[in-house]
Amino acid sequence: MQHSLIFQQRAAVYQWFSQLLFRELDQKQLARLESEDTRQWLASLAGIPGLSLDVKKLERSLTQALRRESRQLELAADFATLFLLAPPGGVSPYAGHYPHTTAAEERRQMNVLLVEHGLAAQENEPSDHIAIQLALMARMAAKEETLSAQYYFLHHHIMCWAPLFRDSCLQRDEKGFYARAVSVIVGFIREDEQYLESLLMDDFYLSSQR
Repeated sequence: MQHSLIFQQRAAVYQWFSQLLFRELDQKQLARLESEDTRQWLASLAGIPGLSLDVKKLERSLTQALRRESRQLELAADFATLFLLAPPGGVSPYAGHYPHTTAAEERRQMNVLLVEHGLAAQENEPSDHIAIQLALMARMAAKEETLSAQYYFLHHHIMCWAPLFRDSCLQRDEKGFYARAVSVIVGFIREDEQYLESLLMDDFYLSSQR
């Protein structure tokens, strides 16, 4: 029961960041971002070991972004400048553009995984987009896929490139809202990977004692 609750909470984190990084924010999403629920949710994220400092930086950046006079237009411009411009002007949000793989191979593997989990890439967006990978991880956590499957996906499809993605975002826009959001989700993934690894080790130990 405890693991089930934790898995649903993990799914919510992955889904939240997936929606945040998929496209420019609309007015409805901005209203949710400035709600008390979002503040409390971010505060709960800050309680995760290793995330406190990054979450506080994200909160400050969010507060500044929401105070802008034309906040939706300016945040949309931030999103476009960071994620829609081709490198080196922008930062690629596609796994296949990083050294561990190729676009064709990563998208082939992602397309298979999306079908297996009843998902599909949205609006013709290539399936190796960071937001789609996070959405798939959210689905795997929510469905309580095996620990090994979740760990494998995190380790071999996200963490092999997400730190490089984060570093590039911070280099391009160190104090920006989106760069800070990427920093938090990558920190969360790192902690989540360690959490899954510890569960796998526990299972291995219990199995060896039988």
